Amino acid sequence: MMLQKEKLLSEGKTKRLWSTDNPKLAIAEFYDDGLMYHGKRKLYFDGKGALTNDINMILMRVLEENNIPTAFVDRYSDNSAVVKLAEMLPIEVVVRNYSAGTMQERLGLPYHVKLKFPVLEFCYKNDDLGDPVINEYHAYAMELCTQEEMSVMCYNAMRINKVLSDLMKEAGVIVADFKVEFGRVNGRLLVADEISPNVARFWDKDTLRRMDNEGKNPEQEYKQLLSLLKQVTNF
Repeated sequence: MMLQKEKLLSEGKTKRLWSTDNPKLAIAEFYDDGLMYHGKRKLYFDGKGALTNDINMILMRVLEENNIPTAFVDRYSDNSAVVKLAEMLPIEVVVRNYSAGTMQERLGLPYHVKLKFPVLEFCYKNDDLGDPVINEYHAYAMELCTQEEMSVMCYNAMRINKVLSDLMKEAGVIVADFKVEFGRVNGRLLVADEISPNVARFWDKDTLRRMDNEGKNPEQEYKQLLSLLKQVTNF
């Protein structure tokens, strides 16, 4: 797609967003030194941005195939994609299938245990406050979203969980948890952020561990996950 990258709009934990000569489209550029593991660690390796871009592209296309609307449009370069310019909601929706991370710590749950039912958590997207956990009533009181938008986010988050879990099962991977964000485009909510190991825990089904050699080789995880996804999709 022929677009001219213009000015930097924003810079997050894993990517930069650039405006283009098309006011409805932007370029999401993934970089090699972005934060990983739900924003807990900053690790660098050559090609991380390109691997993230490829993984995210495949997963977004799978969501679109399953009638889950996303802001993804097309590949732009090795480490960047064309996306619809969205008005982001300051809410992170976290879907958890296994006990891990902050939920396991907060509730004193045993680690790596499959939950009886998927759990949805919401976080107020505010770096200064550390993205605190909120509930839907906080969201309404703070005017972060409408009740209708909350219903749409919850519905689509559970649909995404089903699609991702079924897809990853074919690849021998467990979706332990993931974070998803939504944005408004022409009044409609779309999945408007990435889905990748940057914001998700993908575990090997046999070991219930990430494919990164206990955090020593994150590059291995990205490469292995991309390879598995290529085997079970047409992308």
